[in-house]
Amino acid sequence: MLEAFFGGISSFAVSVANIAVQKTIDLIGGFIQRKFGKNWINNFSSIPKLIRVVTGNLEEIDNEITERQRSYKRSPNPKDQEAIEDLKRQKLGKFKEYQALQQEMAGQEITQDPSRFSESEMIQGEENKLLYHTGLITLGKNCPRCKSPMRLQHKTLNNPGFSDFFWQCTGFYIPEIQCRSTQPFRPLDLTLVHKTGIPEMEIRNDALITIASESYVQNLTDKRMKSHLGESDTDILCPVHLTPMFLKQKKGPDDMPILDRYHLGCKNPNCSQTTKLKSFPQLAAYLQRQEGSGILV
Repeated sequence: MLEAFFGGISSFAVSVANIAVQKTIDLIGGFIQRKFGKNWINNFSSIPKLIRVVTGNLEEIDNEITERQRSYKRSPNPKDQEAIEDLKRQKLGKFKEYQALQQEMAGQEITQDPSRFSESEMIQGEENKLLYHTGLITLGKNCPRCKSPMRLQHKTLNNPGFSDFFWQCTGFYIPEIQCRSTQPFRPLDLTLVHKTGIPEMEIRNDALITIASESYVQNLTDKRMKSHLGESDTDILCPVHLTPMFLKQKKGPDDMPILDRYHLGCKNPNCSQTTKLKSFPQLAAYLQRQEGSGILV
């Protein structure tokens, strides 16, 4: 059974521990084919464009909801109230479309060229492989209570261990749902299938921290991150408004630690949701999504 399936362009996770890569690939391919039909592989090149279109639609709908809510606040009326509810239904439909496209793109990548992927199990000291995915809405793993997508989170620690990770229901942030369901993360439940050639996924966490902490590496990483300020990340959606979050820089002194400097914020002016980029694997994953290469270039 496909338990967890991370969105994004670089790696995916499934609950198929201790089985061969090819079997894992077959499992993912079968899941995608059952979901989208036999001809899904013919449309791969158009999917990234469709994802951008759908995330743009989500932003447009959210902006319209905000305007309607302002109008209703000034003068409560049935017309605005009905419009708001209809727009929320439209947004939920677009979000489901977004999920389907992310699943389809990931499945197509891994089945078109299996040789580009390798498999990793969760071993103590390799927590960087999980940190790489923190904040991503998990495709294929839904809350057992409300069926909303779950995402991987961890306690606020500098170097979290596997026991500090947990699955959080994104329905917690939606007023109509407010689901507080969480599930513990168990390393034995998960096997990562990821693209080969991602250095941050191929070394231990302590080695990554040592290399990424070198001043010249940090300076280059900081320069690259600054070049993306204000850009949207279509793989990280605000859990409240379901719109792409954008890169922001925390105000502070020039010598502020790089792991305290960047975060993703929601574009909605009334939303305070953030996804902190508080680890080197998260910075690497962001740069990988935006540029095609992480910290260890």
